[in-house]
Amino acid sequence: MKRWAPYPFVRISLSFIAGILVYLYTGKEFRYSLELFAFFIALYLVLYLVSRRVKSLEANTITGIAGLLCFVAGGMWVTHLQTESHRPLHLGNLAGIPAYYVGVVDDYVVQKPGYQNTVLQVEQVQINGQWQPAEGKVQLSVPHDSNREYEVSYGDRLLIRGAPLPVSPPANPNQFDYRAFLANKQIHHRHFLQPHQFQSIGSDPPNPVLHFSIYLRRQLDGLLKESIAERREYGISSALILGVKDELDNSIRDAYAQTGTMHVLAVSGLHVGLIYGILAFLLAGFKRTAKQRAVYAAVILSVLWLYAFVTGLSPSVLRAAFMFSLITVAMVSGRQHNIYNTLAIAAFALLWYNPYFLLEVGFQLSFLALLGIVYLQPRFYRLLEFDNRILDKGWALFNASLAAQLATFPLGLYYFHQFPVYFWLANLLVVPAATFVLYSGVAALFFSWVPLLSTVLFYIHFGITWGMNEFNLLVHQLPQAVINGIDISQSQAWLLYGLMLFLILFLAYKQLRYFALATLVVAMLAVQEVQEIISQRNQRTLVVYNMRNATALSFVQGQQGAVLSDQPLAPQNYTFNIQPYLWHKGVPEAAQHTFTDATVPGISHTLLPDSNSLVVWQGKRVLVVSKPIKVQPLPDFEIDYLLLTQNVRVKPEELQPFRFKQLVLDASNASWYLQRLKPQLAEAGIAFYDVTEQGALVVDLPAQDSN
Repeated sequence: MKRWAPYPFVRISLSFIAGILVYLYTGKEFRYSLELFAFFIALYLVLYLVSRRVKSLEANTITGIAGLLCFVAGGMWVTHLQTESHRPLHLGNLAGIPAYYVGVVDDYVVQKPGYQNTVLQVEQVQINGQWQPAEGKVQLSVPHDSNREYEVSYGDRLLIRGAPLPVSPPANPNQFDYRAFLANKQIHHRHFLQPHQFQSIGSDPPNPVLHFSIYLRRQLDGLLKESIAERREYGISSALILGVKDELDNSIRDAYAQTGTMHVLAVSGLHVGLIYGILAFLLAGFKRTAKQRAVYAAVILSVLWLYAFVTGLSPSVLRAAFMFSLITVAMVSGRQHNIYNTLAIAAFALLWYNPYFLLEVGFQLSFLALLGIVYLQPRFYRLLEFDNRILDKGWALFNASLAAQLATFPLGLYYFHQFPVYFWLANLLVVPAATFVLYSGVAALFFSWVPLLSTVLFYIHFGITWGMNEFNLLVHQLPQAVINGIDISQSQAWLLYGLMLFLILFLAYKQLRYFALATLVVAMLAVQEVQEIISQRNQRTLVVYNMRNATALSFVQGQQGAVLSDQPLAPQNYTFNIQPYLWHKGVPEAAQHTFTDATVPGISHTLLPDSNSLVVWQGKRVLVVSKPIKVQPLPDFEIDYLLLTQNVRVKPEELQPFRFKQLVLDASNASWYLQRLKPQLAEAGIAFYDVTEQGALVVDLPAQDSN
């Protein structure tokens, strides 16, 4: 242990985080967290009184450990309080199915093509003709089929016919777990509404401050839309200044993500830091007297929280505003402040408010990036010295980018499976450009009432935004700009952070034991990697995917793969549904083919006279039926998997001549078709696998002999 005394809040926050993690991963059904918390409080008080009498180092140490255990138990208790699904009135615990329910829109309304998403806080449900109180959040998808900009608004009370459904698990292997993502926000139900299925019966905003914040942000967003003609630049401007990403172009979003500059488009600590930096610079000479320092603090705090207000009070901005507020208060009070304690206080306060922030990727990345910048950047910066001021600033910015990238490197691989090779180059220009985009945009909005000046400011703002976008696209087009397909497990991410920690300790304290521990971690990573490569070389898997209105199969042998589908797959569809599993299997890029292709390497594919397809791979026969069956099989011909697709008109008795091991209904079939066919199959005694209900069919064949 190395000098923990100056970091009391770091110890407290880490203990509190440990309690949250214990509850989330081992004790969600534990109902006695309050009693456990009370026990450790009582234990600490007893040990404290004893330590005052004994006055020994051992007694103080034991008392300190008991105090930290209080925060561990406190983390468990607070997380239990914030877990809404345990409450008796929660939607998931109701005895019947609601026919109607009433709730209040309790979140931003997000624009999507053809519909709008928001969250409804349920207040009442009608079951068996009786209204009763209820709790829970429902993600609503509201059709956007009118000329109004928003179909619903924050605070609208809605009467909805029908019952929300539990959020479905991932439809395909290794797919993004949207159910877990929503559960971390205490959302366990969804409802895709039809026109005339809902009605507004009033308005009662739960939080008047947030209501006005959302209204103000909409007004400012409308002003940006009017003043910036180009959709691409408007989308960037709105995202960077206000945090509104509704109009962000997918191609430009991908370019920013793959150059390691996506952080400038997510209103977060960077943006609050830029606001804080310009204010601190302008008011640098206004701290001589106590009265001046009070005014200094009041101005900075007012502007920071005003910016948080106009950006919709998002969690990322609240984190940064709270942290810089602590720094400002500590600075003007004349007290010395430790940045690590400041970060720890900010994390503790936010996690006390909502312990589920800990599971948000943005929370994890922002605090790790700040820790990296605080600790690593000064050490990197001292490696070289430049007399030229511009080169010196560039070197400092490069080191900040490098420090943040290193600190978030394992998490970036774990969550996003990619590494932007030219992040250092992109950030050298994009971060300064984003600074001027933010400053010019805020100035243009502030002076929007001044005719000529606002026009000039918006013109400058547009020019900088355009240049930043063009530069990012240029970097994105460089050879090998991004390394994709990196798949690491959660344990490997922890091992990478352990490796970084031991190397930092070795360089800081020059003790060989830390280098030995780092070597041990490298060995563990190497063993895991070798085991994974051996396993992947011998693997053989067949998957029938759950893709709405489409038929898609993948065939993986070793680290090679092929995808066979009934139609060319849209890039987004392939990326979301199929690619994660192939990357997990060590297949960087799979060849894509359709059933109409004449030849498919490694796969025997025959188009039958009735236009159905017979696929043979690794000794397994798959018959894909999309047209009425007009071909009778040979007596001894056995099929492993028979797929019914595209709402094919077929009767159960027509399947009797076929000898098949498993009948599969894929997601290209409509729900009405499945509802009609499944009872017929059950009556005929034909077992089936419904991909739409049971998820993708994954068949792992026995490993092939590598010899």
